[in-house]
Amino acid sequence: MVRKARELNVNILFVSDKGDSRWERLMAYLKRKGAHILCASSSKESYDILRNNPVNIMIADYDHSDIKGLAFLKKTKKLRPHIELIFLSEKATMSTAIEAMKEGAYDFYEFPVNTKLILAVIKKAIEKETLSVEKTELEQKVKEKFDPGKIIGRSKAMQHVLNIVGSISPKNVNILLTGETGSGKEMIASAIHYNSPRASKPFIGVNCAALSEGVLESELFGHEKGSFTGAVTKRIGRFELAEGGTMFLDEIGDMPPGTQVKLLRVLQEKSFERVGGNDKIKVDVRVIAATHQDLRLLIHEGRFREDLFYRLNVVHIELPPLRKRKDDIPLLVSSFIQKFNDEKDYGIKGITKEAMQILLNYKWPGNIRELENAIESAMALSTTDIIDAKYLPSFLLMTKPQDVDFYQIPQNLTLQEMEQEIISQTLAKTNGNQTKAARLLGIGLRTIQRKVKGI
Repeated sequence: MVRKARELNVNILFVSDKGDSRWERLMAYLKRKGAHILCASSSKESYDILRNNPVNIMIADYDHSDIKGLAFLKKTKKLRPHIELIFLSEKATMSTAIEAMKEGAYDFYEFPVNTKLILAVIKKAIEKETLSVEKTELEQKVKEKFDPGKIIGRSKAMQHVLNIVGSISPKNVNILLTGETGSGKEMIASAIHYNSPRASKPFIGVNCAALSEGVLESELFGHEKGSFTGAVTKRIGRFELAEGGTMFLDEIGDMPPGTQVKLLRVLQEKSFERVGGNDKIKVDVRVIAATHQDLRLLIHEGRFREDLFYRLNVVHIELPPLRKRKDDIPLLVSSFIQKFNDEKDYGIKGITKEAMQILLNYKWPGNIRELENAIESAMALSTTDIIDAKYLPSFLLMTKPQDVDFYQIPQNLTLQEMEQEIISQTLAKTNGNQTKAARLLGIGLRTIQRKVKGI
């Protein structure tokens, strides 16, 4: 004899008076379909069952003398947030049903009920309950990943950063993150969001350097249909999508002047219009901006608005480059080995002392991102379960001009040419930051600006 596959594999709690034949027939039908049935004849009994059993679906008699409608619903949801509750009734009005569903009931039906309809409804409710549980578990994993206490950084420089993150995350203020490319600005922005009261709302990111002015404006604020050539439909912008959550504006220093004006208005008035639209759209969004550039220098050069800078720079966090937190390199290496083992099953158990020393000696101009790429490359090339020095990328085994502490000056240069070469190499070391370059060379900012024009 071939048994039919179970249509239901869930726990369903019925809350109704004992001995009611209509309920007994429905229970028997669902039991034949594979459901595990639990029964309660009072609200107290149902609460006890919920505390001690993994109930997926509850079907309750809304007319039961012991069930006080919405109060029962709220208490049930408090005990088991993801449970889906279906009410059955023969006295309830349409307004009662609507009110119950607004408060979180999955559905509401009148007697007599069609058993096949109830089966279909239960199947949909199970899907919703499963998705809710998975969403909650994913959110918890994300929050754990971005817990400041779990972000790798035992060095004094990173501990200072993480202390600020821990204290500022719950506070609803805008934040400016600065630091070299690859130093982990997006990771810190995520940590701030997922440890804030906005954690359940969206975290939306935009790279301001990757888009032209027109495209960036449309991405941020959306556009109305027909507002420009190619706008065949209305587009919802990132600020609308981030409602209640956090907007991460990466490379804010590259934002075009026109878009800066519109962003300033959003920060001041908490509202904006879509491109080509006239309706004001109210928005509640926390803004975290990031840049590797010196915004004060950009302000001096007329490329960044000073009023926007002060709106963004309520709290400033500067991330240290990897070369200034070398104590963290062994921890980061271990983390990356575990990450790529999990993702690609490499089976790498560790790294030799020689290889680690090479990693510690390198200055990492690309910071954490460059280190991560180097470890992934070494793991892919390794023919043993230990990363040896020979498997590291070749650039780590060679001395490069930017890795040494002195200038590489070609021969047969004039004094003026030598000066230009030193300025160019200093700017390369500071990633184009003229303020830092002037400080290293011991000259004024205006002097280096004047000399750069002559290079």
